[in-house]
Amino acid sequence: MVDYSRFDKIGMDDDEDKEDTPCQQQSKGSTSSSQPPHPLPPASASTNTTTTSSTFVTPKGKEGHRLKFEHGGQTVYEWEQTLEDVSLYITPPPLVKASMLYCTITPSHLTLGLKGAPHPFIDETTAGSVKATESFWTLEDGELHILLQKASKGEVWPSALAGRGALDPLTSETVRKQLMLERFQEENPGFDFSNANFNGAVPDPQTFLGGVKYT
Repeated sequence: MVDYSRFDKIGMDDDEDKEDTPCQQQSKGSTSSSQPPHPLPPASASTNTTTTSSTFVTPKGKEGHRLKFEHGGQTVYEWEQTLEDVSLYITPPPLVKASMLYCTITPSHLTLGLKGAPHPFIDETTAGSVKATESFWTLEDGELHILLQKASKGEVWPSALAGRGALDPLTSETVRKQLMLERFQEENPGFDFSNANFNGAVPDPQTFLGGVKYT
């Protein structure tokens, strides 16, 4: 279950000397406090059956395709996907440093939390299979970025985490088009597909015309 609370037990001591966890990446910008605090939903939100979740497109990310997942009217994370990966973006309180966090990425599960806290912030099944050894996370300029490498290139994930903020049919079609055009561009680098359109339903970018090519 996702706690959906603010990161618990935010410490004031610098703990830079602790050994990083296997999937942890730390950047010089991780101590930035230039961005204002971004409150996350209270802990009770995860058990409040009247609290709703939603997802919608925001003008961020690659070609403006970043999606925002909200719970109880507050942003939990934003995410986007390409043919090869899924990225999640989380804004923790400004005093949180990379050395204070732990992240575990497995082929089917993502766990993220603050060291010493009683519960993780995220403890969820991923919406698709992951190449764990090729996935990583960073904390830079006040934003936590988790990159999940897709086990199946071209697979369209309906959400970043299973059962959380599934795409509506219109947004799903938009994402499929985005990945189809990315595939065309990758396989035909001499052509410009940025303004291409499809007649009828957008085909599956993973299986169309014999399947996606691996390079």
